[in-house]
Amino acid sequence: MRKLYIRCCLMAAISITSLSSCATLFSGGSPKIYLEGNVDEPITVTTQKRVYENVVLPCTVKVKRHKLDGQRIKIESENYKYKDIILGKTINGWAFGNILIGGTVGWIVDLITNSVSRPSQTHFEVYGTKKDLNEE
Repeated sequence: MRKLYIRCCLMAAISITSLSSCATLFSGGSPKIYLEGNVDEPITVTTQKRVYENVVLPCTVKVKRHKLDGQRIKIESENYKYKDIILGKTINGWAFGNILIGGTVGWIVDLITNSVSRPSQTHFEVYGTKKDLNEE
């Protein structure tokens, strides 16, 4: 009975190790983007993941991990206009952990979850320009 228990534990450990993926485990979930700037009124930040209303800077927002390259963050307020923030992507270093330990399945999981990429920049300065009263 004890040998069966040890075999089951060993098989579970091997399965978890071979089916896990470094990048997904260490940086999975939604990437966080930090916004700061000299804005004197609450803003609305819209990402593909969520809408953040009445936010005061500095703040952190989450973006979708899939289709990271070219994803837009839109910022709006009552009295100012802002340029959209366009995200870029780069390779996530954790993804190479699977190559080192030989985890083909883990590499595939990282590709499916898009954990092989991360935002190339995670900190942005937000500057608004006063809206013209004649606009609208």
